[in-house]
Amino acid sequence: MDTSILAKRKHSQDDGNQQDSSNKKLQLDTPEIRGNDEYNQNNAEEEEAEEAIKQFSSDQRLALPDEPICVVCGKYGEYINDDTNHDICSLQCKAINTDLNQHRLVRKKAKKPVIITHIRDYVAANVHAKLTNYQEPPSIASMSPQQVDQMLKAHEVEVTGSNIPKPFSTYDQLAPVLGDTILHNIESMGWSMATGVQRQAVTIGLAGRDLMAIAPTHSGKTAAFCIPMLVHCVSLSMIDDYKRRAGPYAIIMAPTRELCCQIENVMKSLAQGLRNMRTGLLIGGEPLPNQLHRLKKGVQIIIGTPGRILDVITHHPKLFRAWKIQMLVLDEVDAMFSLGFGTQVKQILGKMQDHKTVRQTSYFSATMSDDKMLERLYDKLVLPIEIKVEQQKKITRLPEASDQVRQTILWVDNKSKAKRLFSILRDPKYFVIPILVFVASRLGAEFLTRAIKKRNSHLRVVAMHGDKTQEERAMIIAGINQTEPLWDIIVSTDVLARGIDLPSVRLVINYDMATTLDDYVHRIGRAILQKPLPANSKQQMGWSITFINQEHQHLLKSFATMLSNKSVAMVTPLPSQLKRHLQ
Repeated sequence: MDTSILAKRKHSQDDGNQQDSSNKKLQLDTPEIRGNDEYNQNNAEEEEAEEAIKQFSSDQRLALPDEPICVVCGKYGEYINDDTNHDICSLQCKAINTDLNQHRLVRKKAKKPVIITHIRDYVAANVHAKLTNYQEPPSIASMSPQQVDQMLKAHEVEVTGSNIPKPFSTYDQLAPVLGDTILHNIESMGWSMATGVQRQAVTIGLAGRDLMAIAPTHSGKTAAFCIPMLVHCVSLSMIDDYKRRAGPYAIIMAPTRELCCQIENVMKSLAQGLRNMRTGLLIGGEPLPNQLHRLKKGVQIIIGTPGRILDVITHHPKLFRAWKIQMLVLDEVDAMFSLGFGTQVKQILGKMQDHKTVRQTSYFSATMSDDKMLERLYDKLVLPIEIKVEQQKKITRLPEASDQVRQTILWVDNKSKAKRLFSILRDPKYFVIPILVFVASRLGAEFLTRAIKKRNSHLRVVAMHGDKTQEERAMIIAGINQTEPLWDIIVSTDVLARGIDLPSVRLVINYDMATTLDDYVHRIGRAILQKPLPANSKQQMGWSITFINQEHQHLLKSFATMLSNKSVAMVTPLPSQLKRHLQ
């Protein structure tokens, strides 16, 4: 047995007994004594078994009062790590503690990473993954390949990659990994049963693996990356003795301020009651000094838009501390590139490059475009796992519109759009508030809002776009999501097209057709009804109405092809001008 793990044995409850056992251990390891006929072989085997060094943290018992505890896992610190002089419980925690210590001390030259052979093959090589060391609980590990396939198929989840962690069903299965506080917070938010994307993405995230996840709106993507990120941040904070300024450990980027605020609210709810777990919100429209002060006080997770993050990381690098980042999530990643944030994202990633840090990177979106810059970004992932939910198409194929929204396409010339819209708003069959009307520009949103108010003074109408202050935008979203909405009609640019939860919206009208089919899919996804529906609900699915005309010639063929794959129940009869593109 290799006893080099120990500088010395930790004192036990009976110092005298330990001294005797230590002497016997030394005697056992002496060749002359080992061959002594007077020594009983059976007793020797029993003594050696009692003194065997624990291989894994799971083999070690919990610490009693006043006993030393392992700096890695918190169990009985039976040994002292001869590399760090820290209390440890097993060979497993020795390897992790040694690796973490070397990671901190390296300054002038990089050392070869310590290879921990007992880490499961699905766990990544980055530091936080080794520290958390996700081990599949028995209820998950015992699943057969056939059971895994059946679960994924039942939730329309397609997974590709190597050494993929098994999925789970309910969060209480992950209780040993999540801990009581996070599990309680998850259940208090009503998330005891995982969604399709969460079942696979959470375990992948816990294993520290790089991930590309494509799942529709309202499928639970935010929780899918927030939960494993929070677990890893707790581990890192613990190893750093809960120092406020030891982080930040993770960063989440999203294309809009509203989505960032929503993500931060979810993260705060999940982190409630956890020690030293703070978020920092970096978005435009809010005073920069307040955000810098927050960073100076110490945060563990940064959430923000590319523009503000680039500003801070460029002009205040010592506050941002990019070299500390262990985890990176890009939410609605294709939107960031299609909206022109691609260059900013590349600049941010360039400033975060550090050959000493093996960073975990995850991309989440409802659709995926064929942007070449985005594909190059995907190529940089390390042994990535890809998740596609509800049979989302591959990057080079057409996007898939939701089966939870009934779609009506109307051929309407530009000069007749306003008249057709007013006709729809007067029809009680369609008028279910709040109604979300999408337009192409900020100016268009203001003009259409005024026109609706002029023709329908009894309606409560508001414009939503990027020129609004952050306070105004937050107030509008809050008004939409109230039990009794403050607005009948919201005329918006694409700032409300992605990521934002708008559970009250039943009808989406594309007054101006989206510029891409990906954007179209995101827009109509705002009308997906939150399940379960009330028993007396008259409307069982959301509805979208889209105005198109000859101006959208470049989209007509692919748009018609996408819609033709839907059933009659999902898409009302197409206008003849669109049907001819199917021939």
